[in-house]
Amino acid sequence: MTDTTERPPVTFAVIAYNQERYIREAIEGAFAQTYQPLEIILSDDGSPDRTYQIMQEMAAAYDGPHKVVLNRNEPNLGLVPHIDRVMELVSGEFIVVSAGDDISCPQRTEKMVTAWRQSAKNVTLVHSLAESIKDSGEYNWIRPPPERMMNKATSRDIIQYALHVVGATAGWDRRVFTEFGPLAPGLEIEDHIIPLRASFIGDLSFINEPLVKNRVGGMSFGGYGGVYDYLYTSGHRKRKWILETDEYILRRFFDLAFSGDAELKAICERRRDLFKVPVELAKAHRLGRILKLPFCLNMSLKHQSTQPVKDWAKYNFDWIYVPVRQALQKSANSRTSRDKARSEKQ
Repeated sequence: MTDTTERPPVTFAVIAYNQERYIREAIEGAFAQTYQPLEIILSDDGSPDRTYQIMQEMAAAYDGPHKVVLNRNEPNLGLVPHIDRVMELVSGEFIVVSAGDDISCPQRTEKMVTAWRQSAKNVTLVHSLAESIKDSGEYNWIRPPPERMMNKATSRDIIQYALHVVGATAGWDRRVFTEFGPLAPGLEIEDHIIPLRASFIGDLSFINEPLVKNRVGGMSFGGYGGVYDYLYTSGHRKRKWILETDEYILRRFFDLAFSGDAELKAICERRRDLFKVPVELAKAHRLGRILKLPFCLNMSLKHQSTQPVKDWAKYNFDWIYVPVRQALQKSANSRTSRDKARSEKQ
């Protein structure tokens, strides 16, 4: 019999939406976890494809040591409410989460729980490197979190520098939710706020090895694919997430923990205002962008920054800015390649 005093119950949750192409690998990674006692929750967010059917088939066929729980949300909730729903179902003291297009190594839970237990459970969040993989499963690169997050960042650090973890690698103490309640509403991603919550009640621990194969392009942010992408797609989403995070922090946490920290509040408000400008410009139609000039000028004056006016120009003259910027980048890349070739010859 497993000694649950020495080895506390842990939950491993696979959360998925429209990922029938990858969900088998994600579930196989969950079933292969070496830690016991382990509850595995397979949770589908109302997918219209066969994701949930595959979950059902694999759960029915499973005969291993772990307890398997199935859940399906109807209707679709979205990423953050989905995490909230899973946290209502967990029975473990520590929770490890995997996206439905990622693959966890068999020792992932064991290593994360070891870091948690060795701290006498003073650690409230554990994260790691991720091995970024392409859609095909090929190796892409090793994805680290921001450098400050590798060194026990404090809650003040997280807010001041807009820090986050690689969400695909995170696991947390159940208290991160029992202390603060659900995440929603007002968020589309969790990898800024969950570490902040964890830092209020304990320490963060970083494992300097990739424990997850993180597939770019599914639930993950895959970087920028060019100037247009920076303005309107991946770049816009990232700015929107930072804006939402700052609004959430100002709304929910300053009264709780930072009510007397005027300097930190000013940093958060400034970043919120400066990110609000490009986010609103990206969403506006052509005439609406032109009419935002007074708003941008006001933000420039308020924060003594030219960035809002520059953003106004970029979006209003994107038909010039995008090709010119692309040409400059191409020229810079060519110079770098020539310089590298010349250096190698020498």
